[in-house]
Amino acid sequence: MSMSRWIALLLIAQVFSSAACGEHGPAAPSATSPSPVAVTPPPNGSLFMRGTVSDTAFRALAGARVEVVDGPQAGLSTMADGIGEFSLSGTFDDATRFRATKDGYVTATRTLQPFCAACNPNRWINFSLEVLAPPVNMAGDYTLTFVADRSCTTLPNEVRTRTYAATIPPPSNAIPANASFGVTVRGAFKGWDVIGMGVAGDYVAVWLETLVEQIAPNTFLSFGGLAAASIGTSAGSTIALPFDGEIAYCVTKSELGRYEDCYQGQAAARLQCTATNHQLILTRR
Repeated sequence: MSMSRWIALLLIAQVFSSAACGEHGPAAPSATSPSPVAVTPPPNGSLFMRGTVSDTAFRALAGARVEVVDGPQAGLSTMADGIGEFSLSGTFDDATRFRATKDGYVTATRTLQPFCAACNPNRWINFSLEVLAPPVNMAGDYTLTFVADRSCTTLPNEVRTRTYAATIPPPSNAIPANASFGVTVRGAFKGWDVIGMGVAGDYVAVWLETLVEQIAPNTFLSFGGLAAASIGTSAGSTIALPFDGEIAYCVTKSELGRYEDCYQGQAAARLQCTATNHQLILTRR
């Protein structure tokens, strides 16, 4: 399964310190997100919960062990499956701690994320484990360039290469430190101008849930998917990442149209190209 097709806005929400059940565009690179359907609680007051385990670069960690640390079910454990998902049923509350471990990674302890009435199930927990090697330092000012795959002949020539400015923030005291960033892209459409970046050792991943540029009052260009690769222990002046995802060009029916019209049946024209060999290039400025 292509990572850029895995639906998991909850994992990306850790970058932005929020959670969501819906989606704007292409799915995120991890395990399945909750569907917008309420779930019937298990009997006898127990709670059914699900979760995911990934590294700090959004890669699912199959075989990670998840254990209940305290409360009535202390010691209860399970293993993450092949796409990093797990589930548990028991007596848990907001104070119950869960611990995720895997050889070669830093152990993490977390509590359940806030109750989500529209999610199935209503309670989730998502772990993002650091690798033992320190993350490569990506901080700095960059020119961000997208180059469409050669096969994308349906896209207009003027949108096949697009350039923006972006600043990756310096290391902080966030947890995990120096490994997860929300990066604002200047020149992109406000409200659709933030991308997620995760670093695990020398492996760098850029997740675009949906990045949008408004080219004209009723014309939009969007990018969605995952760009990732190992870049070595020190980031050079130019970093080229293969980008697996979708580039879409949309003209809305109304000149006052919103970007949302592009996927809500109000597009006069929509051209898109999904490929595994687009390029995302970061060039230090």
